[in-house]
Amino acid sequence: MTIRVALLGGDELVRRGLESMLRTLGGFELGSVKDRAHAPIDVALVETFGARADTNLQRAVADPYIRHVAVFTWNHQPALVHEVVGTGVAGYLSKSLSAAQLGRALRAIEMGEFVVAPRQPVPARSGLRTSSEVDLLTVRERETVAHIATGKSNNEIAEEMQISLNSVKSYIRSAYRKTGVQSRSQAVLWAVSHGVRAEVLDRA
Repeated sequence: MTIRVALLGGDELVRRGLESMLRTLGGFELGSVKDRAHAPIDVALVETFGARADTNLQRAVADPYIRHVAVFTWNHQPALVHEVVGTGVAGYLSKSLSAAQLGRALRAIEMGEFVVAPRQPVPARSGLRTSSEVDLLTVRERETVAHIATGKSNNEIAEEMQISLNSVKSYIRSAYRKTGVQSRSQAVLWAVSHGVRAEVLDRA
């Protein structure tokens, strides 16, 4: 299956570089946003500093012919990742990625994951702790956090896990307490940086 990628806001140099990388990888095609009505885009890469109010980003997320949207930037900072969490954006990718890294990120995004690449270390000032905390979480708590990282609401998580909304909230509270996170955006970064993914979790 070929993944159709488009670049929004990029200059010719970036576009040519991206096209060359995708050609090297195989399984990808650099499409045109202008033709998206006839050939929908699987992943749109939007050149931006990651600000929530970015017009190109908002338009891409709202476009029915674009399945997934990811920020594509040199300005790869944890604080800017927080700004796009919950806006419908599926990834935050650095232009410094190698072809292989970019390919893996695009495939993960196309499969519905929220991807930050390269992974960012959690800032010490945020109060988040170390990767050993993954082992402290129960299977259900890990699964709940993993679903949060994909952008699902509490109701969607309850439906996906086939549990009550109150159970979801309980798992979130206990997971937050064990990991030290204090917000949904921090939970996303924690899950991504610790490799917690919904599709690899076995249900209890």
